[in-house]
Amino acid sequence: MKSGQMVTYLLKLFLFSFLISTSPAINITHECWEDVTEFLSDLNAEKPKSYAIKMYDSVGKYSSSILNGNVDRLGSYTECISAEAPSGKFRGQYCKLQLQQGRIDYYNGICVPDSCQEEEITALATLDIFKFKSTSFLLPLPSLFALNATISFNTVARCAKDLSTIDAFTGACLFISVLFIILPVAGTIYSADLWRKAKDNKQPSDANYGSTSSMQKPTSTSKTEKTQTDESISRILPLVDGLKQSTLDCIMKCFSLQNNLPAIWMTQSPQDVSLALNGLRSLSLLWIISGHTSQMTAWQNLDNTLEWEAKVLTNPIYIYSRSGPFYLGVDTFFIISGLLSSWSFLKMVNCSGKDINFCIALKYLWNRFLRLQPLHMYSVCLLVGLYSVTPWGALWEFLKLEVENCRRMWWTNLLLINNFIAGPDLCNGWTWYLANDFQFYFITPLLVFLSSRRKCWLVIAGTFLFLATFTATALLSFVYRLPVANPHDMRQRSTVMYFLEYYSKPYCRYGPFLVGVFLGLFMNRHQPPVLRTKVQACIGWLCALISMSMVIALAYTLEDSHSFYSPVLAIYQAVHRTVWATAVGWIIFACEEGYGGFINTILSWSVWTVVARISYACYLVHPMMILLYNGLQETLIHYSDINMFYLFLGHCLMTFMVGVALTAMVETPLQKLKMSLGSMHQHGSRL
Repeated sequence: MKSGQMVTYLLKLFLFSFLISTSPAINITHECWEDVTEFLSDLNAEKPKSYAIKMYDSVGKYSSSILNGNVDRLGSYTECISAEAPSGKFRGQYCKLQLQQGRIDYYNGICVPDSCQEEEITALATLDIFKFKSTSFLLPLPSLFALNATISFNTVARCAKDLSTIDAFTGACLFISVLFIILPVAGTIYSADLWRKAKDNKQPSDANYGSTSSMQKPTSTSKTEKTQTDESISRILPLVDGLKQSTLDCIMKCFSLQNNLPAIWMTQSPQDVSLALNGLRSLSLLWIISGHTSQMTAWQNLDNTLEWEAKVLTNPIYIYSRSGPFYLGVDTFFIISGLLSSWSFLKMVNCSGKDINFCIALKYLWNRFLRLQPLHMYSVCLLVGLYSVTPWGALWEFLKLEVENCRRMWWTNLLLINNFIAGPDLCNGWTWYLANDFQFYFITPLLVFLSSRRKCWLVIAGTFLFLATFTATALLSFVYRLPVANPHDMRQRSTVMYFLEYYSKPYCRYGPFLVGVFLGLFMNRHQPPVLRTKVQACIGWLCALISMSMVIALAYTLEDSHSFYSPVLAIYQAVHRTVWATAVGWIIFACEEGYGGFINTILSWSVWTVVARISYACYLVHPMMILLYNGLQETLIHYSDINMFYLFLGHCLMTFMVGVALTAMVETPLQKLKMSLGSMHQHGSRL
């Protein structure tokens, strides 16, 4: 910069300084203004200082492919925070400003002294203080792309500051997260020590309760005496063993990885469970992971969002990813859950030897609660603990919001009412599914009770429930003009209303679960073979495939416009998930009847058994893995088919690894501990 220009620029800074000090409307602290002046002076000096060059270099600048949606200018988070003034008074602080230019809104990363607060940065940016050689840090988009060259500021600047604060809540979550790493390690060492002692045969071991192999036999004992001694031992040992199983001993063995890991890798399933269910559950999980990979990346991480929208959202080829009604995998989960809910309640009633009563129903719901909640709440602690200590990059806002939501709303997850109470502040937003699932379980005992009395009562109740969920969904869809396919832009009101008023509400999602309950009752009452001829099987398969095809095809062919909302759209919204679930129900039924053909062969593949065992843990953690990856990015991701495919494979690998760990270290041990403590309590009561 020439000396004359330098003098002019310094004069402007002086005038701004005078204006700021005399105008109460401009609320900027002396420290902030002094540091900003030092930074800009060092940047615009004849020989700019290296730290100032770093800070300026880290400011976001517009790039190519603007027509494809590359308007966000993140800059360099790492370079910004690494800059430090020679005086030691301040360091670089990375902030983002949300700018509006005509109908285009975008983010611009900026590097400023860390002594400035967010409101001060917004005020300084509004005054256009940040300049290099009279060129503003916040350049508007060229008039070729935006007719309006005037920039307005939509919100206060957001700065990446104090991202790793540890409060009492975060500390508790970190403690619980670490505890379930320590316990399996301790249990594994404990079991290994017992096994070593048993192998060395040095002393009686608790490794096998009831084992007498380590006891020395008397050298001179008559046959009669030996028989009497053995009988006495056989009567006494169970009592002794029960006393020896202390609580600590029980805990250590439940957390032993020597037992828990092999149980995961077993490819055998219980004989009373259809193998096709494992395949359906596993493929649905992969479908959901693929959809979330595309959706969560497109929210804030793509540099060609418009290209992605044009290529993916309206193309049936990408239904496995983010196109059309891709969340039908969740409805497959619901029908499987409904099927198993009826079977498990019937099994509990049969084991009790009593008629259906309130106590059995309460025990059934309590067992379901204990099945869902330990791993669910651990996943909440894991998210808070992990996200609180992760060094985020330029895309930290969504992750910080997740932590804040969990800090405020974790109790709604504990009570499984987060789909009603939390609203847009959901903690672990994907756990709305668990709340719905548990709420659906409340109705299963009533339906089983009606089926045991009169079939007509069951038919009336089922008809009423189907009509109720259809009507509620259609009315909500029509009133709020909800799109047929899941909306993609988190900043649009339709997306918020779609999720809050329809997608997460049990009265809109009950249809597939109810189909599962009825299928379970039917299959329990009618043992195979029900289908007598191949013609019946062919007709069933034809109807199922046509139904699935129609559900998918209509999502692309119906005119989905907010300005003109046809009643046909509301009707489709009301019934399409239930129709899909009915078709999936036929697949389950046909495979059980022996008419599954090659589809049954695929769904019954032994590998799916392993995936199904870890599917619950994988469902809970896969969005965390995706958001973690996205939040650590320094730059935006460019969409291409191969990039998304590699991201999907990577997210699957990480999800399965973490899923195995959580299943072996948290889910399985706690379920074993529940059963062990229950059996110990019963044994103690008998003593």
